Parts: sequence; C-alpha cells; structure tokens
Amino acid sequence: MTFDTLIEGRPENLKKTAMQLKGLALRVDKLIVETIYGGSKSKVALYSKGGPNNVLFGIQLNDKYCILYLHHTESADTMSLKLEGEGKHAKHVKITDITPELEAELKQVMKNIIRAARN
Repeated sequence: MTFDTLIEGRPENLKKTAMQLKGLALRVDKLIVETIYGGSKSKVALYSKGGPNNVLFGIQLNDKYCILYLHHTESADTMSLKLEGEGKHAKHVKITDITPELEAELKQVMKNIIRAARN
C-alpha cells in the first residue's frame, strides 16, 4: 500500500494538505520512516524513527479533513495547536488547509515531539 492509496478518492484540497503534512513529517528528520497501514475503509500513514514501535506522527483522511496524529504530546510542547482526543498514545489535530504560519508551527511541534521521544 502507498500514500497515494491513502489519499485516493478524497477531495483535491485534502489531498494537497495530506501531501504537505507528509512532506513535513519526512523533512523534519532524515531518519523518519513512513509506513502505511489499514484496510479498505480505514488507512493511516505512520511516521516513526528508530523502528516501527517508536511512532511519532500519523496522517489519516476522511472527506472533511486530514487528521494529524501526534504522539508524545504529554511531554512535548504542542504550542497553540488545538489537540483533540482521549487517546492513550496520541492526540490529533484536524486540518483542512495549511497556511505558512501553521506549517511553521507544525514543523516546530514535530521537532519538539522528536526531542520528547528520545527521553
């Protein structure tokens, strides 16, 4: 399965947003690895470092928004992002479009998560 499979059939603006999020996740650290999981209804791209058990971020789409999952939020500075969810391992942010300001904030939050994951 590929990232293209993940975004297939979704609205064009969300495909673009998902590609931007993927680019951020892969550029924030050269050792980040992407793995796509899921079945016919629910697919997710997970980004890990140092092995598949050290997940840092995830991307999932529906027809309304991209969901960016952020791990290690209990110890990483997530700045002004409005996190949702009660997940034990990850919280999430719903995103439809990425402004330059949001892109800069997401990049910094991802760096913060990578630092938190080392501890």
